[in-house]
Amino acid sequence: MDYTKQLKSDLLKSWDDCPPERDDAYQDGGRDVGQELKEFLFLSAITKLRGSIDVYKKSITLTYEFDCKEDALDIAGYLKKFTDGDVFFVFDGAKGEDAFKLQIKDRFANDLLKRMSLSHFDGENFVCDDGIKYLKSTLKDGKFLWYFKGVLYSAAKLQFPDESYSNYCLHLTFSDVAYCEAIADVLSKLDIYTQSSQRKSAVTLQSRNCSDIADILALGVAVGSVLELNSIIAKRESDNEFNRQCNFYVANYRKTVDVAKKYIEAIEKLEHSGKLEKADAKLKAIAKTRKENNDASMQELAQILGISKTSLSRYLGKLLKMAEED
Repeated sequence: MDYTKQLKSDLLKSWDDCPPERDDAYQDGGRDVGQELKEFLFLSAITKLRGSIDVYKKSITLTYEFDCKEDALDIAGYLKKFTDGDVFFVFDGAKGEDAFKLQIKDRFANDLLKRMSLSHFDGENFVCDDGIKYLKSTLKDGKFLWYFKGVLYSAAKLQFPDESYSNYCLHLTFSDVAYCEAIADVLSKLDIYTQSSQRKSAVTLQSRNCSDIADILALGVAVGSVLELNSIIAKRESDNEFNRQCNFYVANYRKTVDVAKKYIEAIEKLEHSGKLEKADAKLKAIAKTRKENNDASMQELAQILGISKTSLSRYLGKLLKMAEED
């Protein structure tokens, strides 16, 4: 199952639910944030992570690149809400149909970038901004939840245990090391721990801890994905308990068979030597019942014979002793 695709769908739907308050920096959990501002914060993070800027003289082009057509169409809808300019679909011939791009240009791109505190023209000057200051401002204003929703949409790759994969795993991949460190710092302050690794031009935050993954998803208000994860955790715990009980039963059964085998070997030895025939009727009855019920436990055998488990143990011990003497 494609849990990353499911997560993206969930992120686009979960706008009204909020996780419990976790820190003073998230006071009110964003509950007082209007829908339009939530969507703008979401789009701001996507612009930082999926957007690239091309500048030629005074002309500026903002390009978003996505892995699938559905993502491009979804984000085009949000872009149209926050710009009066045209949103262009661009297909990159070099990469084929696997790369889907959106573009907005000139003053429309510049106005949007300026509102998001990203690199833009301010009069005659081109202002460079890495977006980290804007990220931190969302923490102070209690708006981080909705910004982080965009981070998850843009950077997350999610996997839960299924037929093809046995572990929990969440990757957040960034091209900007400083920005990645800023996200990791926010998560660590919430006691959510991730491992960082860098490969070529990308840096990744990774977690394989289901509890931390649940917290990260909740922080992005991905309610459906949190419920899905909790359901999988509960099922795995139930399956593990069933396996433990099965293993316990099998171990006890093997122990019962091994013990029974010891007594049966002693009884057969006594039969072969003729010594059992000379034993009293009670001992012969117990030996016969033991052989006929070779997989019965001591408790079950005692119930069949109508005697106590202690008495049965004493009689069987006597048979063992007779076999050793023989």
